[in-house]
Amino acid sequence: MRILYHHRTLADGAEGIHIASMVEAFTSLGHEVRMIGVAPTATVQRQRTVVHQVRSVLPNAAFEAASLALNIPEYIQIRRELARFKPDLLYKRHARYDVAALLAAPRHGVPSALEVNTVFTANEYERYEPLAMRGVARVVERRSFELATVVFAVSTPLAHQVSAASSARAIVLPNGADPALFDPASAHPERIRTLHRLAPGALVIGWTGILREWHGLELLLEAVARIRGVTLLLVGDGPARPLVEARAAQAGVGDRVVITGRVPHTDVRDYIAAMDIAVVADERTGVASPMKLLEYMAMSRAVVAPAMDNLRDLIVDGSDGLLFRPGDCDALAARLEELAMNAARRAELGRAARAKVNAERNWRQIAATVLAGVSTRATEQTRQQARDDPD
Repeated sequence: MRILYHHRTLADGAEGIHIASMVEAFTSLGHEVRMIGVAPTATVQRQRTVVHQVRSVLPNAAFEAASLALNIPEYIQIRRELARFKPDLLYKRHARYDVAALLAAPRHGVPSALEVNTVFTANEYERYEPLAMRGVARVVERRSFELATVVFAVSTPLAHQVSAASSARAIVLPNGADPALFDPASAHPERIRTLHRLAPGALVIGWTGILREWHGLELLLEAVARIRGVTLLLVGDGPARPLVEARAAQAGVGDRVVITGRVPHTDVRDYIAAMDIAVVADERTGVASPMKLLEYMAMSRAVVAPAMDNLRDLIVDGSDGLLFRPGDCDALAARLEELAMNAARRAELGRAARAKVNAERNWRQIAATVLAGVSTRATEQTRQQARDDPD
């Protein structure tokens, strides 16, 4: 099968890992993938700088209008690529004001799969990024959902938002991890423990990501302060680092908190392996499918996360991880202490988590599910057309 993959992102963060992983998964299944997106990785830093400069100068309405206008050259480009490449499937990563590829695909008889990580016109999202052209955005987003042959949403709450915004019914398909890359048997936790001077035998509670105020790190610091003899390993860097360091000192755990700074994604495996317990402290969107959580699971770590519907898509409480009441420091501390005192329980949860990633939550299986879902939906549509037009 030939797959034309279109995205409108710089692919310089978690989305880049997602895109590369899906392309690799489709390829590993024997399919040919051609990408239409931003320029090659070497220019991403320059492009990101340009985009940020433009956004800082233009009013929101002007920037949104430019995003909408981009559909015109994209439509021409995609029509040309559809005619040249003759794909069997258009795979599309959803973006704000981005509908050109989904308009073009039917003109060439090509089915489309739309991957939705955010519903940009949902009230929940607009709290973080208000829209200047709300009415236009809603029309374009609804049209995108309804044009796609099949819509895949990365969580159950997100699928509900798709349904609220359109007549489309999304298939819930959470994110995954690469169990070959995130393989505990290939990791070197001792290197990380030595590098960061973690005391031999010290129990390590860990977290990975960009240090931002909304990741619940204050809650995690408070919980760790209640547990004696543990070290908190924060893998990453970000704008909230000074605040995190100050709060750690205030909580009296400054000497038990290690902040690594930014590390290459290829090294994250070793850092997770150096953890005994891995945590998602908060998930502000309520709809995301955090790849960090899946990477923890792939590495056979005992994971602790908030009991939110989107995270319940990934974890069965007490089976392959532990959930706590969101925002409740007492509940988080109790879960952490429960695991800190029971190595056998940590190992049991870790084995179950790894097994789930191997069986379900890996990119190859996700890619196969996408292709099966498109085939099923296309068959359903053909049958419906035959019933509507028996002649």
